[in-house]
Amino acid sequence: MVKNTKRTRKFLSSGGVNKRLERGTITKKGKLRVNKRTKSDPAAIALAKANERRKSEKMKEAKEKKRGEEAFTSDTNLGDMDLDSFLKTVADEEGIEDDGSSEGSETEDVVMDDFDSGEEDEIEDDDDEDLEAAEARMKAEMAKLAESDPDFHEYLQQNDTSLLDFHEEASDDDSGDDEDLEVDKESGGNEDEADDEMKSNVVIVDTKVLKAYEHGAFKSHGLKPLRKLIAAYISACHMSDESSSGRSHSSNRKKFVIESSVIFDKLLVTCLAKVHEEFHFHLIGNGAKVSREGKDDDDQQEEQDDEVDAFDENTPLNPNKIAKSDRYSYLKPTIQSFIKATLHLMEEAKESKLLNFIIKSLANYVPYLSAFPQLSKALLKMLTLKWSSTSDSTQEFQSVRVNSFLRIRQLALTQPFPFIEMCLKSVYLAYARSAKFANASSISSLLPQLTFMGNCVVELYTLDYASSYQHSFIYIRQLALHLRTALQKKTPETLRVVYCWQYMHCLKLWTAVLAASCGKPNDGDDEAGLMRSLIYPLVEVIFGVAKLVPSTRHLPLRLHCIRFLHQLAASSETFIPTTSLLLEVFDLKEITMQPKRVKKRGNDVRGVRLPVILKLPKEDALRTGEQLDACLSEVFLLLNREVDLYKFSAGSPEFTVRICQRLRKYAKQTKNGKYRAYAKGCIELCENNSKFAVLARTKLHEAPKDIKRLEVLKPNNAPTMGERYEMAIAKERRLEAAAQPEVSSAAKKKAEVAREQEIRNAEIRKKELVQTNDKKKRKQRMELNEGDLKNVMALEEKDEVQEGVDWSASEDESSEEED
Repeated sequence: MVKNTKRTRKFLSSGGVNKRLERGTITKKGKLRVNKRTKSDPAAIALAKANERRKSEKMKEAKEKKRGEEAFTSDTNLGDMDLDSFLKTVADEEGIEDDGSSEGSETEDVVMDDFDSGEEDEIEDDDDEDLEAAEARMKAEMAKLAESDPDFHEYLQQNDTSLLDFHEEASDDDSGDDEDLEVDKESGGNEDEADDEMKSNVVIVDTKVLKAYEHGAFKSHGLKPLRKLIAAYISACHMSDESSSGRSHSSNRKKFVIESSVIFDKLLVTCLAKVHEEFHFHLIGNGAKVSREGKDDDDQQEEQDDEVDAFDENTPLNPNKIAKSDRYSYLKPTIQSFIKATLHLMEEAKESKLLNFIIKSLANYVPYLSAFPQLSKALLKMLTLKWSSTSDSTQEFQSVRVNSFLRIRQLALTQPFPFIEMCLKSVYLAYARSAKFANASSISSLLPQLTFMGNCVVELYTLDYASSYQHSFIYIRQLALHLRTALQKKTPETLRVVYCWQYMHCLKLWTAVLAASCGKPNDGDDEAGLMRSLIYPLVEVIFGVAKLVPSTRHLPLRLHCIRFLHQLAASSETFIPTTSLLLEVFDLKEITMQPKRVKKRGNDVRGVRLPVILKLPKEDALRTGEQLDACLSEVFLLLNREVDLYKFSAGSPEFTVRICQRLRKYAKQTKNGKYRAYAKGCIELCENNSKFAVLARTKLHEAPKDIKRLEVLKPNNAPTMGERYEMAIAKERRLEAAAQPEVSSAAKKKAEVAREQEIRNAEIRKKELVQTNDKKKRKQRMELNEGDLKNVMALEEKDEVQEGVDWSASEDESSEEED
């Protein structure tokens, strides 16, 4: 027979395997692992306590029985023992060995160290067990216990009935009611009638119940009635889901039933208009109960009053300040549920008035979202969707777009950094996606909406120049890379990427952004100077687009580019030469040819509107009288504007020499008296400006090489370069509006119907294009996967290293992958 070692005897004397199993689980490596489920399970804890009580009582009874049976003069009595017998008995009882007495303690320490440290990867296996599995397991254990040990089962029934009634615990909605008893003392007995209604799982919200909730939440500032009011609001927001899907609430959850539309409207209005006051009261107001050490009660009260008065919806709230409130942990899930329900209601709402009210009401809740970044992202996504929606062109839905942008701007101002960068990226991508479907047929209908969206993007990009510079640099660089690809390959596909409305609207947007944010040279704003540094690369991109295809057909596109350059020059007060682009028009052979006549269609002659076209018709480009009149009028208008922009420059006389020479030559070549008058008028303007500049230069005290200001000859009372540009644009708009013919009411309605139809067609084309792109991507993935499977030698090939980063990928695809 093999003799047990001292460690084995010590292990057996301490209880053996059964004792270790009671304390935890033995792993394959022999280490002790704590069962965290057992430690956190209330039923397991109660069972362990009951076992300990039962064992202690049995041991106590055995000791008493043994003490009664043994006499004082027995052999085990210590009074009759000699010293050797006494020492031997004590050693046997204490388990002391003669050799290696410290080894047992060391072994015990090792076991305890293993018990304390454990293996984290093995402990995490038990954390995934859900509550239902634990409940079923405990039921099975209790059934086995009743069969194996009926006495112990009876003992549990008498001493700990909660263990046997494990499956009859309260629901989640009622679990926190016992914890709120102290808070409910503040609200008084005004909600007693409502509590009577809440005893059942179904609560019918009527006028009486709603008034009780309002009084308890808003008058008495009770947290429990506030939670019940918000629970009813959440049920109201999800009423359409329950009716459509036919699902019902869990039997353990209380269901709020709203049978009247009046109660439904009143509940929504009350919650959206007043709940934010309670959030403010309990989190940062007088009811926040924030602990302030080292301050008197009067100082705390004055500080809280100042905070209440100074609160502003556009002022950022520190999330740490909100988290310091004693009631933050209690209100956190309530606020999250409230915002999620509101977002769901926004998604399901179809009426413009309801959407307007919801979005306006969210202004009071946006500052509190600084503590909930995920909800801020969800709200930004929903607001961007409403802001860029093209499904409705009515005036009511236009107010929804305006309010949506106001909330986006509020998010950018109130949320912690870098949330503003998410706002900048979101609005630009939404603008670019909308501009993608503004083709030649729908540009007239989508142009007002794109103009509004562009103004919103400009407003947002002027809030933080440091963040705006990074995003502007990336997106302008992306436009430059598309242009570089078109210049290198010059294929129809690459040219189509540049010569499209989406690309032109993006150029127009960044021109407006830089014009609004660059400021004047003497502003002294370092952050604005960052934006000024982007003017040069954008000007180079615009010049490259204008010279990419120098054909007669794309003359309208070049005129658009010249307008962009004039806007940049006027806003930044820098010299950007565009004269060569304008004078090249007079070198076209179609200018001096006799125009063709166009057949009349009824009483109207088909005209040309340059602001809504990028290229002329493929047949007879610039050969009709309407096309010549529109293009030449635009050329002379831009020439006069350029001369007016640089009239206060010291180099104005030399600048106008080339213009006068070319216009005199054109005036001799043309036979049209209207165009000859345009040319002579521009020549006269150049000569007058040259005379003024020559006279003003004689009074300068600076040498030409020392002059740094562009408008060095400008008188003190004369408008600046940017102001003259704005006046010229305003005058042009007034003339264009006056030239428009009067339209009857029937024609207006017909135009509105046609515009709505164009918007629907654009949405259909958008969906078809998305589906087509998805099919192409899936097909490319399948072909790629099949090619990889067939390519057996692919593992032996070396990777090709590309220099630089390819930014030419579409931003829409990258945004879809991130979402």
